[in-house]
Amino acid sequence: MGIQRSRKLRLHIFGSKVHKWLAVFVGVQALLWMATGTLMSYLKLEHVRSEHVISREPAPLSSDAALPAWAANGGDLVSATTKMVNGRPVMELSGSDGSTSLHDPSTGLVLSPLSREIAEGIALQAWSGPATTIEGVKRIAKPVGTEFSGPFPAWQVQFGDPDATRLYIDASNGAVLSARSDTWRFFDFIWGLHIMDWNERHRINSWWLLLFGIGGTIIAVSGFVLLANRFPKLRRPRAKRT
Repeated sequence: MGIQRSRKLRLHIFGSKVHKWLAVFVGVQALLWMATGTLMSYLKLEHVRSEHVISREPAPLSSDAALPAWAANGGDLVSATTKMVNGRPVMELSGSDGSTSLHDPSTGLVLSPLSREIAEGIALQAWSGPATTIEGVKRIAKPVGTEFSGPFPAWQVQFGDPDATRLYIDASNGAVLSARSDTWRFFDFIWGLHIMDWNERHRINSWWLLLFGIGGTIIAVSGFVLLANRFPKLRRPRAKRT
């Protein structure tokens, strides 16, 4: 008669098998996460984007380009665009030095930097969520934590929605630059923990992340070695003695 196993022993054996096979599937993903995270930490983001060999500088407009008479171009303009800002048609001129300015299309009157009232109008026009109000508006000229780092000057428009949304508007051309909320701030916090960049939150190739990635990979590989040693070995049936 076979040996009768107790319910506790059968439960222990079943739990061990589940744990063992679950560790295989989870361990594979953990190994992939560690290995790929280590590789991403090693690679430079500038090389990944080919920024070291490709220039994205815009070509300047020729001095004889078709422009209004008031838009003097000595070769320092790269673009002239007509667009709507707060329900009004304006012309945006961009210089080779990265500066932008808004003008009245007819007279050339400079409209930038934009006023507080125009910034509020742009923010309300951009809002597409449930009805809310603007709680505050202020002009900023330096980075705001990790949620906004320029360009400056810019307008910060605070909405009164439950997620405390803040909109950042370029004071030079009226562009909506960034939208931040409590949800974004929470994600930014856990992202900083994930990539181990507690201050800037955008470096994925820090030495901390690289060292911990290498350590995690070694732990995962060694765990597979230990797991393989614990697997029951296949034994061939012994020949019966005569």
